[in-house]
Amino acid sequence: MSWSIALHEWRRLRAGLMFWLLLAFGQLIIAWLAFAQLEGFARIAPQLKSGGTALDAMDLVITPTLSSLTLMLLLAAPLLAMGGFAGEARSGRLALWLSAPLASRQLVIGKVLGLWLGLAPLLASALLTLALLGLAIEIDWPRFALAAATLTLLSLWLAAVVVLLSCLFEHPAAMLATSYGVLLFAWLLDSVTPPTAPWHWLALLPHVQPGLQGLWRSQDLVFFLVTTIAAILLAVSWLAQRRGEL
Repeated sequence: MSWSIALHEWRRLRAGLMFWLLLAFGQLIIAWLAFAQLEGFARIAPQLKSGGTALDAMDLVITPTLSSLTLMLLLAAPLLAMGGFAGEARSGRLALWLSAPLASRQLVIGKVLGLWLGLAPLLASALLTLALLGLAIEIDWPRFALAAATLTLLSLWLAAVVVLLSCLFEHPAAMLATSYGVLLFAWLLDSVTPPTAPWHWLALLPHVQPGLQGLWRSQDLVFFLVTTIAAILLAVSWLAQRRGEL
């Protein structure tokens, strides 16, 4: 049943103008950044080769573009989630979901998976564009695959966090502003807190950068899994309270 809800959400997102605008804009930006990085790399490649440096196209073209893709996912997820629980509360459709003969966890998981599917085309098109550069430059494919897996896990994390925030508001604009505030705080947390602080573990960037560099760490996997599950459980708890189940 959760997959049925996810497919319903996917069809709803695909029918909206925002989805296609984000997909087109994202593809345009990624292509422009990739070829700009490639042009810069072509200019300095002779100096890199003569200097014997270890830097290659993966470091100077692919990884910087993937970092930009990370920011695009952070911007896109709240925009796509505006029609979620907050949008349905605003339009009055939330009462229909609350009265449906479905478990609260099925509703939340379906919404999360639906938003994840909504982010998938943006991620897939950008990764395909960068993979096609392998026809012209040498790409470290295992490292590229690890970076792609990291961004896929990040997109699922974003879907869970944004759906949770969508549960807390009845106006899409309030949800959008709060989502950007929370995501910006998580993105910048490592730069404003010392590494020894107990809450530094919640900083997002230190868990994303190693994966983009081709380093798969167990603590990063634990971070994404634990926080994603926690966000889903909190959203389920909120929905159960609204339905009078708690």
